[in-house]
Amino acid sequence: MCVGIPMTVRAVRGVMAECEAEQPEGQPARREQVDITLVSDARPGDELLVFLGLARSRLDAEEASRIRAALGALAALAAPGPDAARVQDVVARGFADLCDAPPRLPPHLEAALAAGLEEA
Repeated sequence: MCVGIPMTVRAVRGVMAECEAEQPEGQPARREQVDITLVSDARPGDELLVFLGLARSRLDAEEASRIRAALGALAALAAPGPDAARVQDVVARGFADLCDAPPRLPPHLEAALAAGLEEA
């Protein structure tokens, strides 16, 4: 599975940027050369969503933090032997933005429901 990860721009050289991704505690940050063609105005300090070596979009600090929390939770859940109490805690911390929100439909289904349709 491929996942986009938030990375912080450290330096920009033309259409490439040296970026850094936070790693789990105790591990050094991961550095990578990233193509910023799609986010050409990226500057040092910017948070970018990076997928397969290409920056796809700029992230605000809150969104980058939520993605990092979710990725950390997935890594913790993938570790061997989590007990049920630990799983609940990891999910609550890593996916707080989803756990605290009411269920949502995609906009096109929300519109169909609002129009009284029973099938979309």
